[in-house]
Amino acid sequence: MKIAVLSDSHIPTRLGAIPGRVYEICAESDLILHSGDMVEHGVIIDLERYAPVKAVHGNMDPYDITRRYPESLELELEGYRICMTHGSGARFGIENRIFKRFKSHNPDIIIFGHSHVFYNDIKDGVLRLNPGAVSGSIGNRTMALLTLEKDKKPLLEKITF
Repeated sequence: MKIAVLSDSHIPTRLGAIPGRVYEICAESDLILHSGDMVEHGVIIDLERYAPVKAVHGNMDPYDITRRYPESLELELEGYRICMTHGSGARFGIENRIFKRFKSHNPDIIIFGHSHVFYNDIKDGVLRLNPGAVSGSIGNRTMALLTLEKDKKPLLEKITF
């Protein structure tokens, strides 16, 4: 299963539209995960043209988005337990704060956003992933492509555009 993972699109406040490269990756994916700060609901509607979308709201999302999408989400995909949230507070240490929040849920993968910085590591057997920001500066816009197959190690590709 190929999963496009993105966050912090901030449409239209920081970026006028989703970049074409995002659509290319989403078109090749079976599922899209958005970890918040869409800012405009049209982002999700637009992405749904390419694959099903699961999303959480972020701290910059208006009421119409926060009432449609939860603060956190748990999914079982290809035998992996995935926990997703946007995150909040200072950029420094966000991965540890979110890890503590979900540790009792026994995740295999934790996905978050908020810091606008791509991050991935493995802590205590848990893959922690922040896909960065779709709305970053040119050359510093990032997302991830996560490939999951039951009983195989997850494959992760950082995509910069």
